[in-house]
Amino acid sequence: MTAAIGLQLGFKAFDAHELLCHFVAEQAGFYKESGLAVELLDITFLADADLPEELPQVSCGAALAAALRGHAQRIVFVATDRPMFWIYGAQGVATLGDLEDKRLATYPAAAPPHHLANMVIRRAGLDPGRVALRPARDDAARVGLLKSGHADAAVVSSAMSPIMLQQAGCNELCMVGDGIRLPSTGLAVNAAFLDHQREVVRSLVRALSRALRLAHGNLQLVAEVLERRFDIGASVSAATAGRYAACLSPDGRTSAEIAQAAVDAMRSSLSIASPVDWESIYDFSLLTA
Repeated sequence: MTAAIGLQLGFKAFDAHELLCHFVAEQAGFYKESGLAVELLDITFLADADLPEELPQVSCGAALAAALRGHAQRIVFVATDRPMFWIYGAQGVATLGDLEDKRLATYPAAAPPHHLANMVIRRAGLDPGRVALRPARDDAARVGLLKSGHADAAVVSSAMSPIMLQQAGCNELCMVGDGIRLPSTGLAVNAAFLDHQREVVRSLVRALSRALRLAHGNLQLVAEVLERRFDIGASVSAATAGRYAACLSPDGRTSAEIAQAAVDAMRSSLSIASPVDWESIYDFSLLTA
C-alpha cells in the first residue's frame, strides 16, 4: 500500500467559511481516497513572506491580498465567492444607514474582513469616516461588545450561527456576500509549489471538489459537521446548514467578472495603483468538469 502524502493546510479562521469543505472531505474519506493525510495549521500570525512554499491555504482573501503585494499565490479552487460574514445591529439599529456616527465592532485592519466591512459601508452610501470602527480580535469579542452596549453593530463570521444570533435579539443588517462577490475561501497555493507538485495539488483540489458537491447534496452531513467541528447547537444546525450551503460555489470556480472585480476591489483597498489581470492569480485548470 502506498503511503499517504502528508500535507499541512493553512487557515486563518476556524469557522465554516474557511473549513467546511475540509471537514466534509475529512469525514467522507475523500483525503484518504486521494492518497493524502491533511493536518490543519493556524497561519494567522505568519507574515506572507514567511509562509512555507509547500503550505497550501484556504484563506483566499488573504492569498489575493498577498498576491497583489507581490507574493506568488495562485487560487486554484473557490469554495465560495459570497463571503460568509454578517453585520448585526443592536436594538434600534435596523439598517446599515443607521450606522452613521455609530460604533462598529470589526476585524483588525490586517484581516481581509476588515476591508470587506469597509466596502459594505461605502456601498450603503456611508462615509467610513462617519462610522467609528472598533477592531476586536475575534467573534466572541465583537459579539460581546455588541451585547454589552459597547458597540452598536458587529461584523461576525460563520463561527456563530446567524440563526442563533437572531434568536439572541441581534438584528441582521446584511450578509456581506449578498452585496459583495469575492472569492474569499477555497484553496490557494504557492506558484512554485503548483509547478513542482502539480499532481499533489490536483489530488487536494479533487478531494475538496468532491466535498463541495457532497455539501450541496447532503445538508444532514453539513449539519453534523457544524455540530461536531464548530459547536453549533443541534437545535439550529439544520437551518444553519441550509444557509451556509446556499453560499457555496456550485463547481469550485468563480466567473471572470467576479474574479476581476475582486482583484480591483482589493487593489483599491490596498492602495495599489497598477492594474492586475485576474488570470495572473486565479487558475482553475485542475478542476474537472
